[in-house]
Amino acid sequence: MVLGTVNEEPLRALNFTSDKGVPDAFEFPHITSIATGEPLQLKTHKVPVYNLRKIEPKPSIDSNGYTWETLPYPDLDGSEGWEDRYASFTCEWLKNHLSARSCRAINYQIRRKHSDGDVSDNYQSREDIKDQQPVPAVHVDINRERASARALAVLGEEFTESDRLAIINIWRPLRGPVIDAPLALCDARTLDPADMERTTDAYGGGYFVKYNANMKWVYIHDQMSDEILVFRQYDNTLKPELGDAKCIAHTAFFDELREGQGSPRQSIELRCAVAY
Repeated sequence: MVLGTVNEEPLRALNFTSDKGVPDAFEFPHITSIATGEPLQLKTHKVPVYNLRKIEPKPSIDSNGYTWETLPYPDLDGSEGWEDRYASFTCEWLKNHLSARSCRAINYQIRRKHSDGDVSDNYQSREDIKDQQPVPAVHVDINRERASARALAVLGEEFTESDRLAIINIWRPLRGPVIDAPLALCDARTLDPADMERTTDAYGGGYFVKYNANMKWVYIHDQMSDEILVFRQYDNTLKPELGDAKCIAHTAFFDELREGQGSPRQSIELRCAVAY
């Protein structure tokens, strides 16, 4: 897959983990670095983020760690209990898409962005990121130690760690097009495990990620509510300590070129446990 050259896309500001005291670094509330025991530090870097609509061939989970598809769901953000019905529908689709033996929902996260956010601030002075707002920092949701346990807890006793297990996220907007705070993904082939910093927060442990110029970033321009991003967070057959991360770092970002356009982002992210 050719992602093109840097000059083909404008640069976007993404927040990466950084050492404390580095010029222009700032504290990210509510996240703690395991290495230092202190609040995580971030620094903004400008990077090209490529439009998936222009990329051929379409990326795949096996090769790139992610893909995107059109998958309409008529009752999105609809009548009471729609979230659980949506989870069942989407898990069945993912099971078939991956030719998996089982797929079960772990949880879901609905985010409804506040309308008073300042794009130029990039959340550097805000305390409300824990309030189900888009996460404006490059991260992977879950560490390997927690991931297998979370997957097995929902897959049931017929599966064990000797099976191939994975955690796959499916992200879509509740309304489109997404102009405000779209989701960017890093191609898994370009993520160096050495750049993944272990962290902890109120929900458990994951990774935040250091800047690396080799990373290749993508998003869906003007993503609609019937379009899904499908990306891997964990696979127990892949060994990051051997240089094989194969998981997708991701982040919300704020498009300064379209400031003030579109309504505040609303989205649902479903986390699925998969047994192959």
